[in-house]
Amino acid sequence: MSALPELAKRNFTGKVSIVTGGGSGIGAAVADRLSKLGSKVVIVDTNDKDGQSIADAVGCDFIRFDVADLEGWEQLVADTARKHGSLDFLCLNAGIGSRPRGSSVKDDPIPWILSNYKNVLAVNIDGVVYGAMAALPFMERQGSGSILVTASVAGIRTQPPDPIYALSKSAVISFVRSVAPALAERGVQINALCPGSVDTPIQPDDRRLEGRPMSPPEEMAEAIGRILISGDNGGIWIASSSDYPVWRYEFASAIDGPPS
Repeated sequence: MSALPELAKRNFTGKVSIVTGGGSGIGAAVADRLSKLGSKVVIVDTNDKDGQSIADAVGCDFIRFDVADLEGWEQLVADTARKHGSLDFLCLNAGIGSRPRGSSVKDDPIPWILSNYKNVLAVNIDGVVYGAMAALPFMERQGSGSILVTASVAGIRTQPPDPIYALSKSAVISFVRSVAPALAERGVQINALCPGSVDTPIQPDDRRLEGRPMSPPEEMAEAIGRILISGDNGGIWIASSSDYPVWRYEFASAIDGPPS
């Protein structure tokens, strides 16, 4: 698959979506885009103020929720399905970095790796696995569902300023690719989007001061919407820059030995 369907003429009326990390950045933009297309949206975030503010602006539900809570996930899916009747799209977008807020990308990351390690993995990995596994039984029963994981190009290339963030994104990329066949047997799709630099709160301040080019979150939301309805499964899609179209990354199909 080399091209994604356009969203412009799509109507998501009757569709139900959950968006994690919906209080800011890409998650907020996704909630807004899906809502404008007609979907009923439930955004979840740990920040009450930001989450409720976005929900009020978009016209959707807000639930304060920690994505690293498996029992909470099961309850969230059950409550959403009970209230709205279905769960069609699951956007696993919540993510954090290990670098302390205000630190420079030039700072040595070693001092804070262990102190932030478990928290980053809980949000970035557990939040994806728990969310997907909680939604799967319901999506399987209804015979359809599309899951989108917000990963990062940091999961494919190196990310020396934040090795733990890179580790977490590599993990979810591998999870998406590896679990996709089993989900396909159950009528469910899972894909990932790997953004490059996006203008969100996770970006270090010095990158902003340097004037580094960043894509707007709205571009990522558009790409996520297109992937959700693409029919693709196990795809890793790259949105590295506003200068290039979103494209599907292809990994080596086999590793049989060293180059001859």
